[in-house]
Amino acid sequence: MHDAISVEKVAIVLAAGLASGDGANVAACIAAGLHNEQASWAGRTLVDRDGFASSASSHLPIVVLEADEERMSGLLQRMVATPRPEGGTVTLFPAYAKDIHSAEAYWQRHGTLSHCNESMFGIGVAGPKRWVNRLVGSLPLKR
Repeated sequence: MHDAISVEKVAIVLAAGLASGDGANVAACIAAGLHNEQASWAGRTLVDRDGFASSASSHLPIVVLEADEERMSGLLQRMVATPRPEGGTVTLFPAYAKDIHSAEAYWQRHGTLSHCNESMFGIGVAGPKRWVNRLVGSLPLKR
């Protein structure tokens, strides 16, 4: 697990053209994956005055961006070519994952492929603000 101080920004990039339900599912899965490595940016336990406990949502900005297939591929290539800083985390949601219905099957398939040339439904990054911005700064917000 990485140093909590190095997480300053979270970005989720969704493939252009995803239906809203599919996009919401992909974004949720990516956020869960990023949180696994960077637990400090979300989920602090909160208790209201009646004693009702709940987990806080993210206390860092999470931008949801959009990329067509060409830009998504370019983002993935930049991520592979750019050294990952301390605290930098990446989560992928390859297109093939939509048809897999068990975590074990996904993990097995993931390990057999090189993802540089795979079609992506989503990519998430969390880490130092400068690194995240360098990777995704030119992408438009998801509308």
